[in-house]
This record gives sequence, C-alpha cells and structure tokens, in this order.
Amino acid sequence: MKRSLPFVMLQTSNIASGVGNGIVMIAVPWLVLDLTGSPAAAGLLGALVMLPGIVVSPFIGTMIDRIGRRKVSIYADVLSAVSVLLFVLVDRVGELTYIWVVLLAVLGAVFDPAGHTARKALIPNAAAASSISLETANSRHEGLFAVGWAIGPAIGAALIKLVGPVDAMLATSFLFFVASISVMLMRIVDSASETRDQNMPHENFWQATVAGFRALHADRALFSLTIIFMFTSAVYMPIEMVILPVHFERLGDAGGLGATMTALASGMVLGAFSFGAIARRFSRFAILGGVMIGVAFAVMPMVWLPPTFVFVIAGFLMGAIWGPFNPLWNTLIQSRVPTEMQG
Repeated sequence: MKRSLPFVMLQTSNIASGVGNGIVMIAVPWLVLDLTGSPAAAGLLGALVMLPGIVVSPFIGTMIDRIGRRKVSIYADVLSAVSVLLFVLVDRVGELTYIWVVLLAVLGAVFDPAGHTARKALIPNAAAASSISLETANSRHEGLFAVGWAIGPAIGAALIKLVGPVDAMLATSFLFFVASISVMLMRIVDSASETRDQNMPHENFWQATVAGFRALHADRALFSLTIIFMFTSAVYMPIEMVILPVHFERLGDAGGLGATMTALASGMVLGAFSFGAIARRFSRFAILGGVMIGVAFAVMPMVWLPPTFVFVIAGFLMGAIWGPFNPLWNTLIQSRVPTEMQG
C-alpha cells in the first residue's frame, strides 16, 4: 500500500476535482437561469467560460514544464477553490447578479484547466513511483475522474434542492482544497524538471511555448487528434452548458439534469476503465474511429429533447463510447512527446 501511495494521492485529488467540477457543471447554469430566466444568458455564459481555456491553454503546458507539474496542480486547485468560494461571499455581503456570476465563472475557468492538465502530467511520475504501467495508470486516472463526474452532478442536484445553487458551491470549494492538499502530500520525483534543466537551459517562456507547438505540429497523429478533440468539444459543450440545463430548468427537474449527467459520467467510467482491455485487442486508429462514429450516433436522440429516461440512456451510451478517448490521448502524449514538453 505504501508503495502505491503516490498514485493513490493523485487519484484522491483527481476524484475530488471531478466531483467538484460535476457540482459546478449544473449549479452555475441553474443559478443563471434562476437569476435571469433567460436561456440566452446561460448560453452567453457557456461561451464566455470557454474563452479563458482557449486563451490560456497554449501557455498552460509551458507553465507546467517550467514551474513544475506538482506546484501548478497545487496552486491551481487552491485558486479554483477561492474562485468558487467567492460566489458564496459575494452573495452574503452583497447581491450576486448575473455580471458577478459571469466574472467569477470566467475567473474559475482560468485556473481549472491548469489543475486538470497538471494532474494528467503527473500520471507518469505517480505511475513510476507506484510501479504501475502507463496504460493501466491512464485507464484508472480517467476512469476515476469520470467517477467524480458521475457522483458530482447527483450531489449537485441534491444540494440545489436542499440549499440552493449558491450554497452548493461550498462543497465544491472544499473539494478543490482536498485536491490541492492531496497533491501536496505526494512524494515523487518530478523527472520533467530534471530533464527540463538539462535540455532547455537557454529558452525563455515564449520560446518554450513555440517549441511545444512545433513538436505537436511535427507529430501528425497527435496534431490530428488535437484538431479532432477541439472540434468535438466545440460541438458538445453547448449541449452540456446550455441545452441540457435550459431544458431541465424549464421542466423544473434538477434531478433529471443530475441523472442525465450522472449517466453520461457513469458511461465514461465504464469506457475509461475498459481502455486497457480494448487497447490489447484493437489498434489506436481503430479505437479512435470507433469513438468518433459511436458518439455521433449516441448523441442523435438528444436532438429531439426526449423524455428523461431517453436522455439517461443516450447519455450513458455516449459516455461509454467516449470513455476510451482520454486514456488513449494521455498514452499517446506520454509515449510520443519528450518528458520535458509533456505539459
């Protein structure tokens, strides 16, 4: 058990973050709809919270490689916890308006990608310290994060009913602090830092960022996979951030939204944990093709805004089909990108 402790601590952080994000995922759109009653306002928020990720993502990897995977993970989760706690503080001392919600949601969206990416970058370190293969470590990491996503929306829906969407944020803030402390307690060797010091002594931050993009562009498989992921996210995020919350808020059914998102995440748990077995039987190209085609078919029933049980079934299928993608993505990066550039 002691030997596997680094990986256990990383997964404690991973699950805590997953649950926290799962709560926020339904609490914030629900809060906006409570405040404004406007699907357009919820849609605008969904678009705005994507902007920080687009702007900062190119620099997150370099920051992780320069500062250190562990440090970025710790600091990002602390800042995420504070940004979520501000929802409650503003509500207590003043009036939590739509503008405040937008500002705080965008602020949180700046920090969350850094923490998520840094935890992924820590997988090889934790796996090596715990004597676990990369394929197994990636499968477990993504599966356990999906467990958090499966639990989070259900907890979020229950908290919305019990204390309202604002106070539900207290649970998220606590979980982000747990995520930060768990990584803080990890005892690992950051091999990326050692390799970085040897291989990139004269590069400034901008040069290192450009070098990372060049390395990505030079690898046709990874570059193509990145484009596919960006396109798929652009198509799916409006469904998760706008269409589903608006639909279920109009029905007054927070439980239905929670059940749908929990089913989606539960499917992702199954798909992610199955990656190791799938990878032994099929090529990476075949897995990717199956994921893309399968997800397209699974999402089709949602277009007609069917009854809740159909949403739940379709969500589970979509999650199960998508589940192997993230472990596949992690494994490709870890096996094809130099250690000092994996952030």
